[in-house]
Amino acid sequence: MIRPLAIAILLAAPLAADEAKSATDLLRFANGNQIDGRFAGMDSTGVITWTRPDVATPMPFQRDKIRQIVLRNAHPLSAMADPCHVTLVNGDRIPGKVVATDADNVTIETTAAGTMTLPRDAVSVIAPNPFGGRLLYAGPFDDKGWNIVRSETPAPEPDPFAGNIRAPLTLKQDEGDSDKPAWVHTGASWYSRGGGTDAITLDAGLPDRALIRFKLAWRSRPSISVAFHSDLQHPEVKEKKGDAEAEQPRLNFGSMQNLARLFGTGYVMNFQSGYVHLQRTWFNDEGQPQAERVRVGSTSVRLPDTGEAVFEIRCDRQQGTITVHIDGEFAVQWDTTDENASGRAGDDGKPRRPVTYQAPGGGLGFIVQGNTAPVRISDIIVAEWNGLTDSARSMESDHRDIALLSNGTDRFSGKVLGIRGGMVEMEASYGPLKVPMNEVAEIHFARDHRRKTSEAPASEIAVHLQPVGRISGTPLASSNGRIQLESTLAGKIDLDLSPAVILEFQSGGGFLDEWDDEP
Repeated sequence: MIRPLAIAILLAAPLAADEAKSATDLLRFANGNQIDGRFAGMDSTGVITWTRPDVATPMPFQRDKIRQIVLRNAHPLSAMADPCHVTLVNGDRIPGKVVATDADNVTIETTAAGTMTLPRDAVSVIAPNPFGGRLLYAGPFDDKGWNIVRSETPAPEPDPFAGNIRAPLTLKQDEGDSDKPAWVHTGASWYSRGGGTDAITLDAGLPDRALIRFKLAWRSRPSISVAFHSDLQHPEVKEKKGDAEAEQPRLNFGSMQNLARLFGTGYVMNFQSGYVHLQRTWFNDEGQPQAERVRVGSTSVRLPDTGEAVFEIRCDRQQGTITVHIDGEFAVQWDTTDENASGRAGDDGKPRRPVTYQAPGGGLGFIVQGNTAPVRISDIIVAEWNGLTDSARSMESDHRDIALLSNGTDRFSGKVLGIRGGMVEMEASYGPLKVPMNEVAEIHFARDHRRKTSEAPASEIAVHLQPVGRISGTPLASSNGRIQLESTLAGKIDLDLSPAVILEFQSGGGFLDEWDDEP
């Protein structure tokens, strides 16, 4: 049984708050320069006040010159204790508990902005118990816990069986950059410069049933590998007697076995423009890296040469299944059960094939293959998975509200009449229905009943909260650890910055613009 939603170490560490108090802020300019110090506030004209201990007077900066401010080295003073939230039609996610809903409004209690009343047509999703289980990681707001694993072997080339063997474009690197790691963390993202052989890894504590979600942006023909359920271990090579100088075994298709050296024993999924394949990595008794393909019928996907997408991997170590969704749509599924053997009877009395899912760890990792142009990884979510196999798009309807229960299987469609006293009241196709909010994972409102979005004004900024949350609006003023925003959807918001980690003043209008200056 999935345990009730709770935030693990992420939220319950007083030590993190102490670190946040002592950490400095970082101001990143639109031209790529940056300066550390303290964010001291902003007035109604948009002038930002910045202080440093080595400068006698506060320094004023015009907000149109600022890209983002990273608060307290991306450590919140007090992160929210619950990942429940509502999603607005513009993509904002306001963390808080929905206490009431009627035909016109949604009332939400928040720790950062008090009680808020939102127009119902501005809300697309209510998520009382999101992710299906415990949220284990959300970020990367900082690089804490991540490791850059350097490789001295040649970069793995794209799989020649993938049907995507066009040479990817690369950015010209300056001389002297060869010794720099291929990955750099900035803001709330990991950037790969491209052409490197380095990996980034995180001991994420992936459970048996895990959900991994991340946003990937790329400039030219993506070719990236994602490791999961990896033990991140690297055993020493055992030399056989008389074979100390023997030639090492040749690696298959572009040194793909090098992934075992980077991630240890586990599974690695390789994404390319038109193809995705899965392989298992491990070490043999002599400590030599091994890799084998996990076969499946069709593994073709469609990714544009330049773009971004949200990838979701759902893996079940006990049942032996691995599923991929891209932008909410089902893409491909693997079954690691043994096709040539029969095991004990299942719940239905039929023989069940033995599961051969061979990945003992809880680690996560990324590497860009070959000479691919730079990529960006952001919005990483790691959580327990409740077993839901449907795509996110299947939970959307033009005319009907859809309530998905936290058990991952049951759902109801119809019209949400209201939320009162901790109960969802719904007019379903077979009659009225009441469901306790603590049994509801998400409620998706009908598309036809949502407000149409318009282009955000240039004056808008976005405040990113830990562990989950994004609130945008035009800044009115900021002082004493708070900021006042004017939101086109939610009205005036007086927001406590204690759970905030990033103030984003400019997104550049697209991820390509963010890379015009190397982070």
